[in-house]
Amino acid sequence: MGIENEILNSLPRLSKSKRKVAEYILQNPNKVIKMKIAQLAQAADSSSATVVRLVKDLKLESFTALKIELSASLSKRSLESKSYGDISANEALDSIKQKLLANAQRSISETVEQIDEKEIKEAVKLLNKCKQMIIFGVGASGLVAENIAQKWSRLGYLTIAENNLNSLLPKLVGNQADTLVWLVSNSGESPEVINAAIHASERNFPLVSLTRRGDSSLDNYVKTGIHTAFPRESKYRIAATSSLLAQFTAVDIIFYYFVSQNFSFNVKLLSKSYDIVAKYKKELNYRR
Repeated sequence: MGIENEILNSLPRLSKSKRKVAEYILQNPNKVIKMKIAQLAQAADSSSATVVRLVKDLKLESFTALKIELSASLSKRSLESKSYGDISANEALDSIKQKLLANAQRSISETVEQIDEKEIKEAVKLLNKCKQMIIFGVGASGLVAENIAQKWSRLGYLTIAENNLNSLLPKLVGNQADTLVWLVSNSGESPEVINAAIHASERNFPLVSLTRRGDSSLDNYVKTGIHTAFPRESKYRIAATSSLLAQFTAVDIIFYYFVSQNFSFNVKLLSKSYDIVAKYKKELNYRR
């Protein structure tokens, strides 16, 4: 795991002062590798002692070691940048294929590395207490909401996937104790999802969120959040490919862990779900 991923993973555990330094490092790695401890402390509006303590928290021997790790990470990123990103005009098909493969591998591997076990266990604990789920996401995140709904419906859950706030809000009027609301937003800043979080939290629905790693407005309303790797996408996100892969990977991890916690029972439900659909398809072919 690279030093930047280590810093990202440490953010939830850091004190406010250390977090300011860590976030400055993540946002300005090119500047930090040229700084001294006192310069970083001043730039991050912190103290030299805080910088030293952060370095120790990251299990590094010295500030110089931190700069070496950052420099190596930046060099690797520079080499990889030729493979990542969206398409260019008249790009060769093989180049597009290689970019997609590189992006997919990075999104999946970094999400697997960074996803927090504690976050997953907290989410699964809430999922075990509910019988119904309302899942909400707009745009590309709406596809993730449908994926979540499809998976848990196979376990007998009543699931509703929504991508329209006008359709969602009436469903939040009456809170039933066994209903969980799952909010999906890559950025954690989608206005519709924030609005949904406000209404759901006011009515005391159990809430779970799925966002990329880092602070977001959605975190202010949802205590149980799952965080994926920060996707490397261009400004215009032609197909939101990296973020979707990261989100789908996270959902798969949560689902498999959920099934494994009550394996025999859940496998029977999955088998029954398969059988009833297979029977329907067999009857449909017979009628034709």
